[in-house]
Amino acid sequence: MNFIKSGEMKVSVTGEQERQISSKDNIRKALLEDNVIGFDIYDDTVLIGFAMLRKYDEGCYFLWDYAIDKEYQNRHYGTRALKQLIEMMQNEYGLKEMSTTYIWGNEHARYVYESVGFRETDVVDEDGIHEVNMLYQVV
Repeated sequence: MNFIKSGEMKVSVTGEQERQISSKDNIRKALLEDNVIGFDIYDDTVLIGFAMLRKYDEGCYFLWDYAIDKEYQNRHYGTRALKQLIEMMQNEYGLKEMSTTYIWGNEHARYVYESVGFRETDVVDEDGIHEVNMLYQVV
């Protein structure tokens, strides 16, 4: 996989997934911040995904948005790209830990995150918010 810095999300996701990630307009705005980076994810020369991360401490990043284009889903790209994203972040950005969240009940997201080594830290179950917090720590 290749990770190319990006100023916007260029991939398309399903309608349900659009409700689980930031809008393309909000992504463009967030990527203007100094502590936020975005990557187009390529398999060879084919654009298959997007990742946006926010640095919150030295070596610590929040995986804010992560998406595989709807045309390439269910082909294990999500898991493979996330493993390689973590490796690239370690090598190029000194990653020590990466956190993320997913919407409670999204078993596919849970599977992808757990399969690369994220572990559940807690569940936020408040009025209108039902998210699972996950953490990956470099050992």
